[in-house]
Amino acid sequence: MSALPYSFELFPPRNEAAAARMLEAVDAFAAVEPAFVSVTFGAGGTTSRHSLGVLQRLLDAGVSPMAHLTCTGLGVSDTARLVRQFLDAGITKFLALRGDPPADGVPEPATSLRSAAELVQLIDRVDSERVPYAEVPLPGLRASALAERRCGVEIAVAAFPNGHPGAGVHRGDVDALLAKQEVGATLAITQLFHDPYDYARYVELARARGVTIPIVPGVVIPTSHRRLVRSAQLAGEGLPRVLAERLERATPAEAVAIGVDAAVALLDSLAEHDPPGVHLYTFNDHRPAIDVLHGIGALAPTRTITTGAP
Repeated sequence: MSALPYSFELFPPRNEAAAARMLEAVDAFAAVEPAFVSVTFGAGGTTSRHSLGVLQRLLDAGVSPMAHLTCTGLGVSDTARLVRQFLDAGITKFLALRGDPPADGVPEPATSLRSAAELVQLIDRVDSERVPYAEVPLPGLRASALAERRCGVEIAVAAFPNGHPGAGVHRGDVDALLAKQEVGATLAITQLFHDPYDYARYVELARARGVTIPIVPGVVIPTSHRRLVRSAQLAGEGLPRVLAERLERATPAEAVAIGVDAAVALLDSLAEHDPPGVHLYTFNDHRPAIDVLHGIGALAPTRTITTGAP
């Protein structure tokens, strides 16, 4: 799997200690030149300012950033404003998600988008309304400039190897993925799964229904029992019993090693199904992610990554 493109997910920090940890992760990931690094986004834009800060830090580090956006908690005009804000900052990759309703029970605005497919269309529309070129000043000439065409947007969406909770037996989630493709999605990233054959069966089903965009497996590195449980809850997945028991009995250091080995084993098993890349959910912890890349042979053994103090 040495040639497999890889990417990472980060989330905006909530305090100074978390911010320092996140900045270490940005620097470590920049050193291994990922395809992109995505940054999560709270419902209703609750973390939009912090998300933009992380995205800009990635840009400054020479990393291609991907901004998460959700439908929940904001009306169409507010969502469009956020999209323009990200575009104006130089962000051209997005992950369009339906998202979960706000936990505090605040009702959705009447004008909220209703699906990720609608959000894909909105991102594409806002991008198309912008001036399609940027002016690049010529050195030494005050009144002259060159026209440089802007990059078009790339829009990723979520995929559900074991089905979305509301998909039903007919796998409406696959039809929803096809709909997202038809309105402009260029990439799909899966939610958590534990069995490589879940991914293989999902890709086969999606292709049979007309989905042609790349479907990248999203892989969690379960470096603690709590993280494994929480990830499974968020994805609506059951727990892999043997792995959960091993993590529950392990010391913190042992749990990290167990989690890295589990992620490497999953990726090695996925290799026979020719995934177009791998997206690692990192929880802002860069060391296990780097270890996983070494474990699958994606990084040269001689490459040294500076990650700061342990």
